[in-house]
This record gives sequence, C-alpha cells and structure tokens, in this order.
Amino acid sequence: MSRTGVDMARSVRPAMALAVLRGLGPRAGAAGQRAERLLGEGLPVPERLHARLAAELAARGWPALLGAAERLVADDPLFAPLPGCADLAELLDRARLVEPWFHAGHRTGRVLGDGVLTVRHMPALGGVPGPAESLLVCALDLVATAGPAGRTARVEVLADGAAGRPEEVLRTGAARVTGWRLRWAAAPAVAAAPRPLETVRARFAHDPARPWRLDGTAALLGLSPRTLQRGLADAGTSFRAELLAVRLEVAGQLAARTALPLAEVAAAAGFTDHAHLTRRFRARFGCPPSEFRRTGGH
Repeated sequence: MSRTGVDMARSVRPAMALAVLRGLGPRAGAAGQRAERLLGEGLPVPERLHARLAAELAARGWPALLGAAERLVADDPLFAPLPGCADLAELLDRARLVEPWFHAGHRTGRVLGDGVLTVRHMPALGGVPGPAESLLVCALDLVATAGPAGRTARVEVLADGAAGRPEEVLRTGAARVTGWRLRWAAAPAVAAAPRPLETVRARFAHDPARPWRLDGTAALLGLSPRTLQRGLADAGTSFRAELLAVRLEVAGQLAARTALPLAEVAAAAGFTDHAHLTRRFRARFGCPPSEFRRTGGH
C-alpha cells in the first residue's frame, strides 16, 4: 500500500475510470464514491476498483457499456488521431500505441483479415480480466473503429467457448470472455502505401525488450532496410530514435502505474539496467523514474 492507502500495483487511465463513473451516474454506490474521491485528489483508480465499477455498469446492459465507450473516445485526447486514420490497418497500428495507457494489467492480440477484426483479451501483469472489463474494451473497439471503417460492425463475443451477441453474453452471465470479433459487411479499405513510422512504433511497443535491429525489423515488416530508413527519415526521425522513444514511453507507463521495482521496469522496457534507464529517463523527462513514479507521471 502507498502512503495514501491506495493499492498502486495496477491502475487504469483516469479518463477510462471517469467514463465508467459517468455511465453509472449518482447510483454508483460506495465504490463509485471512492473512485470519485481518488480522481478528485489526482490519484489513479486501482484496477480492482475499476473492475467492480465496470461490473456494475455491465449489469445495466450493453447500451450502458457503449455509452461509456462513446464518452471515452469523445473526451480523451489520446483518441483524437483516430478519425484521421485512412483505414483499419492504420487504426490498429495506432491502437497498439494507445492501449498500454488504459489498462496496464491487460493486453489484446489483434488480427485483421477479410473484413473481420479478431481480438483476444489477455492478462499482461497478473489477473485474468473479468467479463465486464472485457466487454467494456469490446465496446471501446466498436466505437473507436466506426469512423475509420465507415460503417458499424456486427459484434460477436467469444465467451465460455462459444460466440454470441454482447446482450446474450450479459444475460447469460458468462464466466469468462476471451475476446470478440468485429465483422463488417465489406472488407475495410487497405492502405495503398506502407506507413513505416506508425508500423515500426507499434512493433516496438508490443515487445519493447526485444533486441530490435534494423535489418530484422525491416524483414518483419516486409520492407528493405533502405525503404524503412527512408520512410522514417521522411517522417523526421530514425530507427534508433523511435526505439528509444517507445521504450521510454513504456518505462514511463510502468513507473507511474505499477509497483514493479525499477530494475524490473528497466528490463521490461528494454534497458540494460536501472542506471541506463535513469540516464535516458532524466534526459527525456527531466527527472529520474523514481520521482516520475511519486508524482504519477505529472
């Protein structure tokens, strides 16, 4: 426990907690009052408290979860670039960068093909996400992809070994939601040209500790090393600069929103040791990661 009495092991982005609270309204109960108090004091909402609130919201039905997702997409500046995405492929590249800021304890695996986006919702730092938490992220996916896809998708939730509509899953009280599919009537447009910057950053963010090299990354993206270098240069950056930037972003997320020892934060983000992380972190953020943690990243 921290000195404030808040469990800092894992937390959710304040905007996400606030969207759920607004959906619950004045009937949020004691859990909602505690979350409001934490947000009012500039403190994060613990993952376990958020899970309770998400379950209360899910009990009000699928429209309540969709409403919270719509508020989040409309209000949080992290979603501002989404309407400008040319297609779903670009949106998924951006989503991989946005996702870690919302739920440090969970992650998703996404595959897009033939007009179907298949998503797996999995634990990243511990506990398995509950059905309500998964359905809230499912609603967020549906709302966030509506603009770039140009149409509304049909949702199939993967729960208890079967696929069903969200309303049915909520009504039957599924014990486990493992993922979902979003199906469009026609396949969304495919990008006409590669976007090296967004794509390479998404790869780095997915596995920051990997020993990334230019040749191997280019091959993974189906590009030549020269094409990748040129694409990054055209965007005003370089392979090394983007790798360091993503690793520092990941380290910042883990430092501010988890209780992992800073040596483990360094390893998870791809730095050789705590001292290496501290040098790079201070140069980027103007303070060591220990201070960044104390202030919650503010």
